[in-house]
Amino acid sequence: MTSKLLWWTPVLVLAGCALPGTGTSASDSVNPHDRYSAVALSCEYAECPTGVVKPRGPIGIDIKTATTSDQSEAIAHTIEQWNDACPEHPLSLGPSDATMEFYFVNEDDMAAVLPIYVEGNVGLFTYDWDAQNVITGSVVAIANELTGRELTHFVLEETTQAMGLINDVDDASSIFDGGSGRVTEYSEIDIATIAIHCDPRTLPGMTAEEIP
Repeated sequence: MTSKLLWWTPVLVLAGCALPGTGTSASDSVNPHDRYSAVALSCEYAECPTGVVKPRGPIGIDIKTATTSDQSEAIAHTIEQWNDACPEHPLSLGPSDATMEFYFVNEDDMAAVLPIYVEGNVGLFTYDWDAQNVITGSVVAIANELTGRELTHFVLEETTQAMGLINDVDDASSIFDGGSGRVTEYSEIDIATIAIHCDPRTLPGMTAEEIP
């Protein structure tokens, strides 16, 4: 039986405010394992899995809507960023055994794609996982109203989190920031965090104490 994770990144289109009381504080000397536990092994909303949830192999991105050139560039940028950080579970365009369905829609229409939509959301994702904590499919929705740096940021953020790195932190230099940060490249701690997630020794279902 497959369970569905209902998850989203609550962000205002203009202010970009995170919900109060969520996320984990940043540190100049944050330990990658601590950051990994914060983003991969906890969540603030909806049904949360127990233990690591990650892909078994490659993930295909199946774009379900028409895209502008800027949106296509944001997807290409995200694929390049992720694949450099995680060659073990690469992203590519087109359906696969575990497909990420991708939608660019007007914000007013986002609830039709993901009913978890809350007013003010401009980027959302869900994913399904099986009894072995392996991701079997996912959905990402991005508002058409986003342009420029915000578009690039949210495509990268939502895609990254849909790979099993679900939680936000309080760190404006990180792609996992739940506040007003708008980075478009992974930081060093982001790359180290993703490397732990993609390490073949990090197995689906592992708890924080079991992470190598």
